Amino acid sequence: MLDLRRLRYLVTIADCGSMSAAARQLGIAQPALSHHVIELERLVGFQVFHRLARGVKMTEKGEVLLGHARAIVEMVRQAEAEIRTIGSMDERVIRLSLIPSWATTFTPSIISKVARSLPNVSLRVIEARNEESLRLIGLAKVDMAVGLQGSGEDTADDLIIKESLFAVSAQPISQSLTLDEVGKLDLILPPRDNPLRTSIDNAAERAGIALNVTMEIDGQDTIKRAVGAGMGATILSWNSIRQECEAGRLKAAHITEPVIYRSIHLLKSKDMDQRIFNVFRDLLRDVAGGVLSPDP
Repeated sequence: MLDLRRLRYLVTIADCGSMSAAARQLGIAQPALSHHVIELERLVGFQVFHRLARGVKMTEKGEVLLGHARAIVEMVRQAEAEIRTIGSMDERVIRLSLIPSWATTFTPSIISKVARSLPNVSLRVIEARNEESLRLIGLAKVDMAVGLQGSGEDTADDLIIKESLFAVSAQPISQSLTLDEVGKLDLILPPRDNPLRTSIDNAAERAGIALNVTMEIDGQDTIKRAVGAGMGATILSWNSIRQECEAGRLKAAHITEPVIYRSIHLLKSKDMDQRIFNVFRDLLRDVAGGVLSPDP
C-alpha cells in the first residue's frame, strides 16, 4: 500500500512547502509529482494536502501520515548508511593514535583483536602524547585517538575506561595510601594545563586536600626518571608504571579515600564513520578491561 518513493516525495513536499519547489529539489517534473500525490491520497483514502494559492499545507490526517513517513524514511537512511559502512570496512586502513602508556601496554592486544574481529582492516598504530593526538585528529592525520579528558563530565559514547591512580616512589611504599597521605609527599607532577594534572587537582580540591607539589615536569618518562632518581614521588595510572613496578625499579600505592581516576576516551576525526568508531570503542573497552591493576 505505502510506497517508499512516494513517502520520500511526501516528506520533501512538506519540507519545501510547495509542489514546484519539491519538484525542483527532487529533479522530477511537477505534473509527475502531483500524480504521485494523487495516487498516494487514493491509496490511503484521505486528502493529504490542502492546495493553496501559494504552496500546500498538510491536512490533519496528512500530518499523521507525515510522521510515519519521516520515521520510515529515516530508518531506511540509517539502514543504507550502516550497509555502506559494513562494505567500507573491507580492505580499509585505520590510523589509531595511542598515548604512550597505552601504546606500551595494549598495542599487541589491540592488533590481535583487530586482526580477529576485522580481518580486512589494516591497522596503523601511532604513539603520540595527548596534545599531539588532538593535533593529529584535528588535521585528520589519524582516524581515531586514545586520549585523556582532564575535566568536564565523562561522555558515555566515547569513554573507554576510568583508570584509578597510584602514588609512585622509588622508596618502599605502602600497598595503599589515602589522598591526604599522598598530598604530604614531595610530589613531581605535570604542569597545570596537563589533563592528568587537572584530574589530580580536581580530586584534591573536592576532598579539601592541599598537594605538596615540589616540581613540575612536562613528560611522563622524564617524571618517572626523576622519581627513580629519588627526587620525589608522583601520581600515575598503573598502565604508566606497570613495567617499572614489575621490574622493581618503582613502587606503587593505590590511592584511596578517595580513589581518584583519569578518564580515557576514544576521539575521532570528523570524517570517521560512527559505526567503525563504535566497533573500535567496544574493542578497546574489552582490551582495557582485560588488564587488571594490583588490588588496593
